[in-house]
Amino acid sequence: MADIVDIIVAPCSFKTLETAIKAAGLVGTLKGAGPFTIFAPDDEAFAKLPQGTVEALLKNIPKLKTILMYHVVAGKLTVDEISQMKTVKTIQGQEVKIDAPHWWTYHINPKINDAYITSKDIVADNGMIHVLTRVLMPNMELTCPVCGMGFMDMDALNLHTRTGHIPEKAAEPTPIMEKVSEPVMPVVKVVPAVEMSTTTKVTEGVFEIICDVGGKFRFHLKAANGQIVAVSQSYGTKESAIKGIASIKTNAPIAKIADFSTVGEILPELRHEGGIVQDPVFELQSSTGDKFRFHLKAANGEIIAVSQSYLTRQAAEKGIESVKKNAPMAKIIDHTIPET
Repeated sequence: MADIVDIIVAPCSFKTLETAIKAAGLVGTLKGAGPFTIFAPDDEAFAKLPQGTVEALLKNIPKLKTILMYHVVAGKLTVDEISQMKTVKTIQGQEVKIDAPHWWTYHINPKINDAYITSKDIVADNGMIHVLTRVLMPNMELTCPVCGMGFMDMDALNLHTRTGHIPEKAAEPTPIMEKVSEPVMPVVKVVPAVEMSTTTKVTEGVFEIICDVGGKFRFHLKAANGQIVAVSQSYGTKESAIKGIASIKTNAPIAKIADFSTVGEILPELRHEGGIVQDPVFELQSSTGDKFRFHLKAANGEIIAVSQSYLTRQAAEKGIESVKKNAPMAKIIDHTIPET
């Protein structure tokens, strides 16, 4: 599989980002083992900056490096995991804000600061890429002008300047990366969710239970090829999450498909009201007309799983078939067991 840099270099839509990464000397870092999650602005995002900004940044390498590091997070985070967070710390040192109140219900991808994610969960060998509509800008007033590290308040910056900052060594890359490569997830004594894709070799369908940063439980359904084909809501207890898995195992094989992607008004015969016992159903939807998703609703009308985005209806239908095929016999892997 290609690494993050290989994927960014390949398409034509990341030419500016490619140039910036090379100019900032971050190719080696982003080709490293990581794993990293990168919020990648495409060429259209860079074009929204004031005229001359990109050219000026390419001449100001320290500032350019600071801005690029503000787009990178330690760990391999899917959009499902990101949507459970309010903030996440970047390797630059400052946090980005995450706004995802409508992700579960309406499948609107999370907003990172003032930028929306357009394409998500692009898997690389050493991490994950999510494409952004805008370039993220750190708070330069709280950024060290020598090493480029950012802080959340002035007291932290002053402390860094007084005690932790050695100007003559600031340009060396190793000390900087040693500081910023520490895990950014809050301290929770569980197996980190970001380790799932590297520690679990999937040879058959599996449900993976994780604990999100809010202390809630969620699960993914992975197909035999390791692709996430369905994700759950948040549960207050692990027992509830396990019951959710059991519900998918029971309902998925017998659920019919209701195609709402081409219907302006949901026809009465296709309605599935919450709380009313009916046949389980996969609801195929398209909010924008060019991407497709599906819900799996249980017999009581509750949504028990949702899918990723698909470019075609046929691909979404294959996703449904994958859930039907993999869910019944899928094993459960619990990533919330405390480490020893």
